[in-house]
Amino acid sequence: MDKESLINAYFEGGLDENGLAEVARLRATDAEFEEELVFQMELQGALKKQERQEIKELFESLGKEEPSRPVKVFKLRPWLAAASIALVLGLGSWLFFNTGAMDPNQLYEANFEPYDNVVHPIERGNQIDDLKDRAFIAYENDEYALALELFSELNQEQNDPYIEFYSAIVHMQLGNHNKAVAALQSYMAQDGALGDRANWYLALSYLKLGELEKSKEQLRKVIANKTFKADAATNILDALE
Repeated sequence: MDKESLINAYFEGGLDENGLAEVARLRATDAEFEEELVFQMELQGALKKQERQEIKELFESLGKEEPSRPVKVFKLRPWLAAASIALVLGLGSWLFFNTGAMDPNQLYEANFEPYDNVVHPIERGNQIDDLKDRAFIAYENDEYALALELFSELNQEQNDPYIEFYSAIVHMQLGNHNKAVAALQSYMAQDGALGDRANWYLALSYLKLGELEKSKEQLRKVIANKTFKADAATNILDALE
């Protein structure tokens, strides 16, 4: 595996023990490799912060209550901002252009990742006794069975639409894709602010279930939105057709 592929696989979580050991070796012995890896880490962090800001503005524009929290200022190096578009396109599509034809399960595994908690940021170090805090802490810690239980309890108390959205992501992590579809459809019926995200995850759930026409329908909606995961949706649709 060349260095570029190694870095891509590192961020995709596709390295085995030997691959991770090779990354560690190169970081210690190859200054150019270390610089590139750190650059990619910084860039991904910057892009994630940008998405959080977009979601915050979306909720504010819809009159939603957004929990306040201190925001750390992240100053991008000049060349970091200039490279962001290239990274988004590169990391989002390299699998499709470099690995050949992929079946629906491979497409799903290459594209699914749980959505960040952008609606209820957790203040670490505070005493946690609020149900919503506990639910999202479980979600962020990958304790999905517990998160599902807490989201179910939270839904009975508050019935906020986004709880259905995050419950769907948990179902996907647990392999309950029929339940994920139902939760996403319920969320979309309530016109949740994360509707374009819901389209994406619904497309992936249908993909995993082998319902390819339904998946294509949702992928076309993602592409039409021209926002979240539009490029990735285009790549999957091309691979399916």
